[in-house]
Amino acid sequence: MIETGTLNPGTLNTTMGFTAYALVFILAAVPWFEILIVIPPAIAMGLDPFIVSFLAFTGNMATVLLLIFAHQALHTLWKKFRVNKDSPEKAHVPSKRRKKAISLWNNYGLPGVAMMGPLILGTHFAALIALSLGSEKYPVVFWMMISLFIWTILITVASYHGIESLRWMLDIAYQ
Repeated sequence: MIETGTLNPGTLNTTMGFTAYALVFILAAVPWFEILIVIPPAIAMGLDPFIVSFLAFTGNMATVLLLIFAHQALHTLWKKFRVNKDSPEKAHVPSKRRKKAISLWNNYGLPGVAMMGPLILGTHFAALIALSLGSEKYPVVFWMMISLFIWTILITVASYHGIESLRWMLDIAYQ
């Protein structure tokens, strides 16, 4: 029997369970709430790790895909408002951030930027860097998907086993 107001980790039957899983999807889709921040607390709350990892991956990848396929329109809009009309030569001088991104790109290429994205840059910013430096859409989609899949598995496994280890140590300490 499911009690009202309690979270049943393995199902989506209760309102609280559905809300918790929906929040995993929504927060993973938000650019600054990467999977690194969403998965561990969700698993610590007792949510099913498989469902959490699936929803976190899907939510994050959905907005990354949206960003990749909307990049050209966003880039045109950015150039329209970014270009300094008084001194066009100043508009072509790269900023420090852009120089750093170009250096990262030159050292590691698309696979490196995609794999480091969730840890260092965030998946959304990593996809934007790759696109702004001239990568084609479909290779960016491929590498971002591979990277996000690997990181989702690693974070889920580490979170699950780390939390189980803590529970085990606490059980021993309080016996």
